[in-house]
Amino acid sequence: MLKLKHLMAGLMLGALGLTVVSWSNRDAFSDPLPWDPALDEPPRQVAVQRDAFVTRANGVDYLVQPLYRYELTGLVVSFKRFKPGIGIHERWNDYINVADLCVVWGDNASQLDLNEFDFWNLEFTCMVQTDDLATWNRFDQDALANNHLLTTDPAVQAVIDELRVGDIVYLSGHLAEYGQPGGPMRGTSTTRSDRGNGACETVHVEHAQILASMHNGWRTRFRLGLLSLVVLLVAWFAIPHRYLR
Repeated sequence: MLKLKHLMAGLMLGALGLTVVSWSNRDAFSDPLPWDPALDEPPRQVAVQRDAFVTRANGVDYLVQPLYRYELTGLVVSFKRFKPGIGIHERWNDYINVADLCVVWGDNASQLDLNEFDFWNLEFTCMVQTDDLATWNRFDQDALANNHLLTTDPAVQAVIDELRVGDIVYLSGHLAEYGQPGGPMRGTSTTRSDRGNGACETVHVEHAQILASMHNGWRTRFRLGLLSLVVLLVAWFAIPHRYLR
């Protein structure tokens, strides 16, 4: 006869396995992906003549020089949030660049199986790779952008904190240079066709909105696995010991 403790142990092991596997696949792209007609269009920018302004983050002043009015609708493929106390941004006292956000649009968002690619963010760049040359040749490198997001607006920060891979996000603000007053300025790309160092867009974000979110099944399984694991652990310690001998 199967003992209760063996049954409980087996269920916990199964819940743990489901949690681990679903977590590792949480960012697998769904089929179909969410869609918005604005994804058909590349980012829009218009040159502006605006005075630089000073803003403050974590007790540090920053000078921001807007260069272009900028609007972007993109499908999130990778991101990296920055927190005070961690990494290069901390050593540089850079608290206004709160995240890097890598997005695609156009055929990259609608015609490709994005699961054939690996996307990830380093400190300043978005990386993409695939093992298949034909798949790589179908990828439009001009329809991917890594965006350094600048903000001190709590409403914008709240949206950035909610972002996940597979979301469709709308951002508006300015392509801008920035730095501490009297110090060097960090620049921005102003075209989607450049590559390498300096090819990222630096965006002072004034408005951010998640237009749609991806539902791939794995995230639901993760919540189910985690909930099951917690319930089983509580039950294990709640059941009198004599029943688990």
